[in-house]
Amino acid sequence: MEKAKTQLSIVMLIAAITAIAFTGMYIFRPTAPVEELEDRVERLEVTTAKREDVYPVVNTQAVVESRLNINLKSQVSGQIVYTSPKFLAGGFFDTGEVMLRIDPSDYELALIQAEVNVARAEQALSVEKEQAELARQDWEKYGEGEATDLVLRIPQLREAEAGLKGAQANYETQRIRLERTEVKAPFPLMLDQKLVDLGQIVGTNQDLATVFGTEEAEIRMPLSQKQMDLLDVKNVGILSEEDRLKVIVRDLTRDDDIEWNAEIMRVESSIDRKSRVYYAVATIYDPMNLKQDKETPPLLPGVFVDLEVYGPKIENVFHIPVKAMRDDNNIYLYEDEKLITKRVEVLDQDEDFFTVLSGIEEGETYTTTPPFSYVPGMKATIASLDGVPMGGPRGGRPGGGARAGGAPAGGAATDTAAQTQRTNTTAEGDRPLANMTPEQRQAAIANMTPEQRAEMQARRAEGGIGGPNGNGQQPPQGDSQ
Repeated sequence: MEKAKTQLSIVMLIAAITAIAFTGMYIFRPTAPVEELEDRVERLEVTTAKREDVYPVVNTQAVVESRLNINLKSQVSGQIVYTSPKFLAGGFFDTGEVMLRIDPSDYELALIQAEVNVARAEQALSVEKEQAELARQDWEKYGEGEATDLVLRIPQLREAEAGLKGAQANYETQRIRLERTEVKAPFPLMLDQKLVDLGQIVGTNQDLATVFGTEEAEIRMPLSQKQMDLLDVKNVGILSEEDRLKVIVRDLTRDDDIEWNAEIMRVESSIDRKSRVYYAVATIYDPMNLKQDKETPPLLPGVFVDLEVYGPKIENVFHIPVKAMRDDNNIYLYEDEKLITKRVEVLDQDEDFFTVLSGIEEGETYTTTPPFSYVPGMKATIASLDGVPMGGPRGGRPGGGARAGGAPAGGAATDTAAQTQRTNTTAEGDRPLANMTPEQRQAAIANMTPEQRAEMQARRAEGGIGGPNGNGQQPPQGDSQ
């Protein structure tokens, strides 16, 4: 019992000592200096808002296809006895050029027989005409009253005439069948895939090859209702010349910046039931560049392309960089040395810019360098205005205000000293970097302009800030006095 009490006392003593130690460590722990929010001043690159006219651009993607895509079929049967040397995938044929020939022997014989039948029909008609004439003369000489058609052999004459027409029609049929033994290109085309070859026997209406036209290519592109409104498309179907829209076509598989020009010629008159989008069709003339009058390479069917569709001009809007906008259609404005946000009406946006209709006024200033963490109404100063750097570390107007450190204008020594002091100070309170904690120094460097940061890095390389003298304030050359 006595032993248990002793052990309990030891455990309680250890627990008490541990608690006291942790309490002391917590009370006397080192604390990092905290920068007060009200002392934080953001340096901003500021741009003046100006109204301008823009051409809206809609980006979409689609596949290039030829306007004419057909399966070439045989119209007669027989053995293929000839194929053009170009009857290969990729071979080009102009209109009327022979692609292959089917054995014409049977059709030539049939044409000769039809020619014989025509000659016989012509002879029969000639005989019947003479007999009809003799019958008419006999009736006029020996007959009485009005002669009937049968007496005058009129039905026989009509039969002979019809027989001649039938023979002539059969002749034309055999002639056409003979012509069809030569398979010719119905329009300028390129062979996509051949399905038969020399020596093969084909039947009527059998597929011979798949071909596509080379004069025009079409791109059937999807457009949402918002994109249609942005492009101000007011009609569907075939568009008039003034309503056609310009399209820039780019091949996504090419690294070089090659563009083809196209025009939206028509808009399909129905919406896709599944995707709920419209389809506009753009046309490219001579996409294969067979006429050799373009500098662009051939644009083949099946290529997946990126499209930029240019709509009609929109007047008096603001073209705002994406960096100046928040995700909720609010813009960062610099006003009365503070950074605020304001909601605007956005018409359109792309990867780089927003098109703003209203919500800001011309002459207001917005920033393209908002802070990483934003607090409404936070203090701010101008680092540059419309791309022009502002004087002094705390902003101001170009060429105005005192130099850093209060040095007067003029003199190389004073300019160098002022530059040294700007490089070794923060944007908030002109406190030297060497007298700051690491956290404060990091925040100060982050708030420097690119020019100040470049100067600091150059002086570090020369043994300046943080140099061998130990105090981090080694003066530049020629400024020892």
